[in-house]
Amino acid sequence: MSLPYSNLEVRGVENYNVYDNNGGFKEAVDQSDYSGLQVIYHGSERLPDDPSAICEATTRTKRICGLSRRVSYLVLVIILFVIIGAIAGGVAGGLSSTHDDPAGADIPSQESNANILRLTSSNRTDSKGYTHRTVFFQDPHNAIIARIWDSQNKTWTASNLTEIMRGSTTPLNTLPGTPLASASGNNETRLYFLDPDNHISGIYLDTAGMVWKYDSSLSDQQIQTLQGSQLAAMWQRYSDESCGGNWIVAYQTPAGDINVANSSTHWDSPAVAVDGQAVALNSSLCLAPKLDTEGGVDWAMLISEAISSKSTSDMQKTTYSGEWVPDGLRITDIPLPSPKLQFAIALMENFTQTMQLALLPNGTVTAMWWGNHQYQTIPSMNFRGGPAGVNFTAIAVSEDAVLYDAFDGQILEYKPYDNELSSFVYSGTVYP
Repeated sequence: MSLPYSNLEVRGVENYNVYDNNGGFKEAVDQSDYSGLQVIYHGSERLPDDPSAICEATTRTKRICGLSRRVSYLVLVIILFVIIGAIAGGVAGGLSSTHDDPAGADIPSQESNANILRLTSSNRTDSKGYTHRTVFFQDPHNAIIARIWDSQNKTWTASNLTEIMRGSTTPLNTLPGTPLASASGNNETRLYFLDPDNHISGIYLDTAGMVWKYDSSLSDQQIQTLQGSQLAAMWQRYSDESCGGNWIVAYQTPAGDINVANSSTHWDSPAVAVDGQAVALNSSLCLAPKLDTEGGVDWAMLISEAISSKSTSDMQKTTYSGEWVPDGLRITDIPLPSPKLQFAIALMENFTQTMQLALLPNGTVTAMWWGNHQYQTIPSMNFRGGPAGVNFTAIAVSEDAVLYDAFDGQILEYKPYDNELSSFVYSGTVYP
């Protein structure tokens, strides 16, 4: 005999594939045929079908199934408790598996054990001089979560952006395992991600009303990316600050080129930054501002990945100074592209020093530093304090060089260590 059961699970948890959004729901077993417990009797004889005969027989023998009535009743009570407990547990399990996160609330603790594979961060300074750092990630239910630091009250708050936007006219529709890219400028913070059809979408924080809004200008353009494309973003300031600035997003096209789209042209007519023959498919990407010859920061740098052999690749740099031009190799002999290989850029000392970092698939971080007109290779970054023996699953660096790492379902914050170039020091846990 088999009892009815449910194997209902949350979509995206079973058979998870970062590039496959067609995984289906598991189904519950049909319980319509279930007619209750069956009692199986050992031996060739069965009790009479007539209830009165059963009564008479049990009264005459004062035994049930070969046991005394007292023992039989005790066994029956135990069986009933087991059945009731199983039913209650199944109902509770079903409720917990379908629970939605409330808007703006902290993420349920049971999600903290899931590895975080995509991470992006950005920071802005408001008109009163307060710093606001934002760290974005996608939870196991494909919801986009923002953790925001306010330097005025020195606290982290959590917002489930997918839940917040659910009731709006433009709810978020994200690709499971989407790449994430963010940037801040003009007292705004923007996040870019992919929809299930691999088009670029965006959301931004309207600081006037502290409301998250959908960037309809991107959806109007329907920018198509390669399946498995990564994303990178930055805010570009003009030398003349009165002219404001614009938003830039880098992505890989279905043809394999690395294109850069610009909000100043309404995302139309993107430029080719790296030809497809010179870059690996599904290359990690990173964008950052770069000093121009007059000390402004309206230039840009892009790092991507180039295949160097059947088993290794190199980090390469491309610089924008009116046009995109190749600018040499940086970190060499790294593994081939994979979701676990990720790039980041840390800008220090008013953009005069640059550190390009690579998270390797084994969870360690290597880097290349530029400063004082020289390069320095850092084979392995040292992370002081915090949990011991960490192997990271994702990294991100904000514009003020604060490093965020994902480890065992947690997001940890590290800041540059003044006395040692190859070290970052632990400053706290962002999530959970």
